[in-house]
Order: sequence, then structure tokens, then C-alpha cells
Amino acid sequence: MSKNLEDFLRDTCGLENWHPTAQQLAAIEKDINEAIRSGKTLSRTDCQRIVVKHCGSVRMLILRSADNSDLNTLLAMAIKKGSSK
Repeated sequence: MSKNLEDFLRDTCGLENWHPTAQQLAAIEKDINEAIRSGKTLSRTDCQRIVVKHCGSVRMLILRSADNSDLNTLLAMAIKKGSSK
């Protein structure tokens, strides 16, 4: 399981009491990688939709707006760090 990706999504998407399974994280990672490879720039909302797609209803806190300009880079780094363990 990619703890870095889990932590990153929890923080970035404002997920509360979120405890994904290894299979859910793998599916989320696959969707994120496919979107990035297709050239899409993912927003916070895109990531939240991917999480909900694989985990069902999830409680999310919205406390601030986010600058998503570097989100793809940060997601790729979180996935890479988790994969190297």
C-alpha cells in the first residue's frame, strides 16, 4: 500500500476518517496515473471524484481553495515514493 499516496490524498482532498484498503489505493493510483499519462491536469475535485469512485461515500472537509497547478507533479512524487518502498 502506498502510505505516501494515502497521506497525500487525505491532506489534499480533506478526507476525514478515511481508511482505504490496499486494493482501493491501487485502483485510485491506477486512475490517477492513467489521467496524468493522458495529459490531463488533475484538480482537487478530480482527485476527490476518483476517491469516491473507488471508496464510496467519504467525508471531506473544505476549508480553503487550492492551487492545483502542481498537483500532477505532487501526485506523481507521492506515487513514486510509495512504490520505491
